[in-house]
Amino acid sequence: MITIRRTLIAAVALNVAAASFTVAPYPAVSAEEHISGSDAELLRADLRTKKMELVADRMQFTEKEADAFWPLYRKYEVELAAINDKKIAVIQEYLKSHDNLDAARAKHLAQQVFEVDQNTLDLRKKYFQEMAGVLSPKTAARFLQLERRLQQLLDVQLASDFPLIKK
Repeated sequence: MITIRRTLIAAVALNVAAASFTVAPYPAVSAEEHISGSDAELLRADLRTKKMELVADRMQFTEKEADAFWPLYRKYEVELAAINDKKIAVIQEYLKSHDNLDAARAKHLAQQVFEVDQNTLDLRKKYFQEMAGVLSPKTAARFLQLERRLQQLLDVQLASDFPLIKK
């Protein structure tokens, strides 16, 4: 069963793997293992730092572009963190109930997933517009491409361990 620790370990493993855009396996964590709030925050801070380094490396901004991009990126990441908190809560709820999922709970979880996905899409659209206003649209699109690629890698990593809903 995936705990918050396993989710965060997967995210950290993703960042290590993302440098070459291959997904590396991460260590198994037992269902009994939990992570403290302070440990989770340290892992998240490390993840944000590594992601920023990856973005800086891949985007190769000029000084002028960097001055325009990074303040927007920091705002984007704050808003994305709130959405990801909701995503983690949905994952945890699913993992607690997937063995005995009734129709009402299945519908509720599906609606939460749709909400997280829509909020993520809305956030990307918002910041693409803002970034395209201070950077070239091509540069803003390159950031969007990188951001989506990283998210897809994380989603594949998480999905590979998710139990399927039983009939």
